[in-house]
Amino acid sequence: MTRQEAKHRRRRIIVNNDGNDCVRLPRDEGVSAERFLESRTSSLVGSQVDSVFYCTGVFNFYTHQSKETELRTGADKGVDDWAANLKEVTGRDSLETMVDFCHDQGWECFWSFRVNDTHDSSKSRLLSQWKQDHPEYLMGERGDTFPIGGGRWSSVNYGLEPVREKVLAILTDVATRYDVDGIELDFFRHPVLFRASIEGDPVADSDMLAFVDLFRQIRSMTEEVAARRGRPFLIGVRIPDSVDYCRALGIDLPMLLGEDLVDIVTGSGYFKLEPWENLATLGKDYDVAVYAAMVARRLMGGGDPDAETDLAVWRGEAYNAWKAGVDGIYTFNRFNPKDPIFREIGDPEALEAAERTDQVSYVAEDCWSRPETWVKDGRAFVCD
Repeated sequence: MTRQEAKHRRRRIIVNNDGNDCVRLPRDEGVSAERFLESRTSSLVGSQVDSVFYCTGVFNFYTHQSKETELRTGADKGVDDWAANLKEVTGRDSLETMVDFCHDQGWECFWSFRVNDTHDSSKSRLLSQWKQDHPEYLMGERGDTFPIGGGRWSSVNYGLEPVREKVLAILTDVATRYDVDGIELDFFRHPVLFRASIEGDPVADSDMLAFVDLFRQIRSMTEEVAARRGRPFLIGVRIPDSVDYCRALGIDLPMLLGEDLVDIVTGSGYFKLEPWENLATLGKDYDVAVYAAMVARRLMGGGDPDAETDLAVWRGEAYNAWKAGVDGIYTFNRFNPKDPIFREIGDPEALEAAERTDQVSYVAEDCWSRPETWVKDGRAFVCD
């Protein structure tokens, strides 16, 4: 299979799993691959899911094992996340276990890298030692406030070369040691990249070009991996669904796509900016696969990830995205593998005949993450 073929393979539903499979599972009931998978994954068998994008933690602090990054054991940080102990009990760590299971089902498995996950701004137990050792690479320090960015002082500054080098090293480590089908760079966790944007100022062209160059290095690395293993290695991104909004963040999306540095684009998250047709057109213009992200907090007016599913709403959102021409549906923060959405929203023909609420939601006002949270005057980018 070529990269072109792999790029456009069928993905009815992509499930993003944030990696907290075991946080709420008591350790004393047994540490096993079966319990780990039962939490969020094994019940997806027989559904319309074709791909799992699996995240193993926050910046440099993961449940997969590596000499490049730190092991997020949890037990010494106040949260007993025993996924980090799978390796010592089963011989396979969290990411290996997920990859094995997905491939056994004929599914894809990507590693989802959160470009600037900053849960550690408010949860000190998640602050990696690397960040503690290198405060000069962060946007600020605890207690600092900024006009933009939701107070995410612990964001790494992509304007600094050592930060970009560290990111390349993290991605290379996973790509060369795990049998993943690709890597996703998730910009929605969280969309703070450069000091200028968090100050409410325009991002310099030099910073945007440096970021494009990081993607060139990532593509070069993944192509080398693909050549060695004899099958493609894909690069995906999850981004706000507006080229102009991405530019305000410091992401030159047309340049990334024009240079063939991205294979899969997932648009939207807690908020949405433009009609789904624009995302579909982007895919056609640049020959990339495009996916519509469905998030409960947006669809259901701020609904919690574990809130009861309003199935008619999910059907309607997915149907309208399919009708607009996207290649598939992507779910985020939806963890119950028995949720009926995983057996419905990947089939546009069935959705057409189903009872549904035909809406397209843009901004949930009671959600903490809104367009203006991350970009100055961000509400101006909403085209609803």
